[in-house]
Order: sequence, then structure tokens, then C-alpha cells
Amino acid sequence: MPTLLQNGYALRVEPTGGFRLLDWDADTCPQDALGADQVRSVDLTTQLIMWTDELAVPLGLPANAPARQLLHAYQANPTPVCGVAVFTGSTRAGALLGLTEDQALMLVDRYFNRHRDVPRPRR
Repeated sequence: MPTLLQNGYALRVEPTGGFRLLDWDADTCPQDALGADQVRSVDLTTQLIMWTDELAVPLGLPANAPARQLLHAYQANPTPVCGVAVFTGSTRAGALLGLTEDQALMLVDRYFNRHRDVPRPRR
């Protein structure tokens, strides 16, 4: 698992729709943030990774619609996401970067404003 390069944040997304900004420091890893032994990473951009519990489906954890909606902003056909998801920065030279506060808040904003640009009928 990569080590942290700089202090920052991670965004934890619960299946219930709860969002929580986590402090992300040198002692934090995706396993800690997810409360899982085995994690899976999904590279979304060169600056963003989503982490999930590798055993969420076999353990019967609930679907995480908010995380899937965020994933849909980066992938045309996102796979289902189950259990808690955590978003962090990318890796650089084997080191895991935290998100800036602006990056984390942009993700929350992207989720809540996902339907803003939907065309509406003219009156």
C-alpha cells in the first residue's frame, strides 16, 4: 500500500448518503478509513482514487448509490459500489496523496448538483 506524501483529506461516502471529511495524514491508510482488511482502488483521474472494501459484495453490504453517482461522473458505465467508499488523491512515486479541501468539497458539490444541467421543457 502506498504511503502518504502530504497531509490532506479523504472523503468518506456512506451508503445512506452521508458524507464525512476525514483528516488524512501519514498514519492513515484506505483500510483504516474503510474499516476493511482488503481494499480495491479505482483510478478515476490522475488526481483522484476511489477506494472500496474488496469483500463488500460477499459480505452483503448495502449498495452505495451516492458513490456510484460520483463514479458515474468519471465513467460512462460505472460498476455497482457496495459498502463505504473513500475518495483520496492519487499516488506519486508510491506515495498516497490526500485531497485538498477544495477537491473534497468539489466531489460533494458534484453529487448534489448532478441534475442541475438536465434540460427542462420550455414553457
